[in-house]
Amino acid sequence: MNEMWVNIGKVNNAARLELKEVHGSSGLGVMQLRFHFEASCRNEVAAQRPMWFEGKVHAVGLGTSSGYLSRLAVESSPVTLHSLAATTTFVLVADLDHRQLQIIEEHRTGGMKFRLEVTGTAMRDGTLERIGVGSIEYEVNRSNWAAILEQMQYRRLLLIELDAPDAGRSAKFKEALDYYRAAEKHYLNQEWRLTVEALRQTLAALVGKKADDEDEASDVEAAAKALRKESNKTRVGYSLRAEQVRLALKFMCDLGAHPEVAETTKADAYSALLMTGGLLHGWQR
Repeated sequence: MNEMWVNIGKVNNAARLELKEVHGSSGLGVMQLRFHFEASCRNEVAAQRPMWFEGKVHAVGLGTSSGYLSRLAVESSPVTLHSLAATTTFVLVADLDHRQLQIIEEHRTGGMKFRLEVTGTAMRDGTLERIGVGSIEYEVNRSNWAAILEQMQYRRLLLIELDAPDAGRSAKFKEALDYYRAAEKHYLNQEWRLTVEALRQTLAALVGKKADDEDEASDVEAAAKALRKESNKTRVGYSLRAEQVRLALKFMCDLGAHPEVAETTKADAYSALLMTGGLLHGWQR
């Protein structure tokens, strides 16, 4: 059962904690698991005694990725049972970041199982004393977990993390990486057009060219025709296809260099930054 018993002093099972349900919520760069409990007084020693609960939550059943997730903290303190057999509700919350949820989604095969380890303190005659609680495992089925992810707005965020490429591959690659880092700085400064301009320099430097090279639609069209012709004679691998992507992406970023074009938006700069970063990560030349 999804229950734990609170031991106060020498009295065992003074209060009962039952985990009723789990919800999710979304905040500013942080998401929460919200564990809803019902507390009931089973011995007069627990009545009229403010209690504070805390603990840890662990992910279970994720293979080698199982383990500690976050601290648990009571949302509203203290929890007080005002009389014998009284009940009240409270919430223990756990803050998670997007990377933790990403790992969970990469390794879970169905629903989710959590192990909660709860401790606490209680007020007695104006002083705090430790109280014993315990641990439970709680399983969330597949459909309920999908609802929790929706509550945390996990599916509404596209998060891409890539290791920084090795600048020592070549002089051309180092120059391209320097331009990319400049683009990142422009993006942080909300300079969308300058972001895209630095990215077009990145993409040109990858092949030892200047930003003003290959800025015509005919360049992209000719390269596409040449690649199609080549594919009719032999197998075209990732390297040649990546070059076609580089050229098309360069053509996209060339818009950032033309003042007569409508102002580059944040979405334009962000998508170009992500695509160029992915290309850098896998560039094989």
